[in-house]
Amino acid sequence: MRALPGCWLRRLSHLALGALAVAANFSLAQDPASPALDESADRSARLVANARREGSLSLYASMAEKDLIRLVSEFERRYGVKVNVWRSGKSNVLRRAVTEARAGRFDVDVVHNPSPEMEFLHRERLLQEVRSPYQRELIPEAVAPHREWAGPRVYVFVQAYNTNRVKSGELPKTFGDLLDPRWKGRIAVEAKEQEWFFTLVREMGEENGLKFFRELVAKNGLTVRNGNALLNNLVVAGEIPLALTLYSYLPEQSKRSGAPIDWFALQPTVAYTDGIGVMKRAPHPHAAVLFYDFVLSDGQALLAELNHVISHRRNERNLRKFDLKFIELDAVLADYDRWTRIFEDTIYGRSGGVSAPTASR
Repeated sequence: MRALPGCWLRRLSHLALGALAVAANFSLAQDPASPALDESADRSARLVANARREGSLSLYASMAEKDLIRLVSEFERRYGVKVNVWRSGKSNVLRRAVTEARAGRFDVDVVHNPSPEMEFLHRERLLQEVRSPYQRELIPEAVAPHREWAGPRVYVFVQAYNTNRVKSGELPKTFGDLLDPRWKGRIAVEAKEQEWFFTLVREMGEENGLKFFRELVAKNGLTVRNGNALLNNLVVAGEIPLALTLYSYLPEQSKRSGAPIDWFALQPTVAYTDGIGVMKRAPHPHAAVLFYDFVLSDGQALLAELNHVISHRRNERNLRKFDLKFIELDAVLADYDRWTRIFEDTIYGRSGGVSAPTASR
């Protein structure tokens, strides 16, 4: 197992992980008899039968709690297999999965987290390849080339506004419109969206992109808050008139519940997927793969009901409504330290004039 890069060491700052030796457990090849590699005609029936014998599985996830409960409850109802859930923010999920494995604890079967964190687990050799027939039904961007994770959802970064504080006629039509003095003190971003920033700046051209963001902060300022759900709630409450970085499903859920919020998407629109993966040392391998298959198949219909943007090919028409620029994970992870520093220096104005985040993620 390789050492953690600096950016991830910051995320795992309470743990002295970087100097740990490579454990033999992590270099083992995947067992060819693993149910994750089963491509036989009776794969599904065997998974169900063996999963019921195993009786349960352990899931670490960062999905919103109310949505995760719906997803897990439907799986348990359908298959009679208990899902023991540990839910936290994406960084905490990554930290726990990595540190437990490095300590020789193999309690978790499945991890569900955003794709950058899932790709890190792949690079740590903690995941196993899954040959699921349901991967073929997803858009290409949702399936990692190594097939150790696949994303049931697409995170589309949109801009959301409080309809009592911002009128539709004054909405910006381009990112450049945000430099208008009318937005002074009215704009917020989420504190950990380096990937969004990296991708958008590259699309604008690095020099022009950085110039734009630095000018935006200097002229109109940015409020910084930690956590997408928190930022969405602050827009609903009217404390934040306009949020630049929200996953589209959050304001859509709030809007449908009657809250004074709506959203739009400036171009280019940055996106990435989440990911679900089966741990290489999963103690309940059949139940783990069965849950993986469920999330990529019938679970997607449930997620769509909850206003999530799903990665199924049948949703491609809706996805094409956006000028989506998917985050390039290899490029992001290769230069993550530098872009994290640039992002933080930029949104905090370098001079410390922007208040620090107020909640954990």
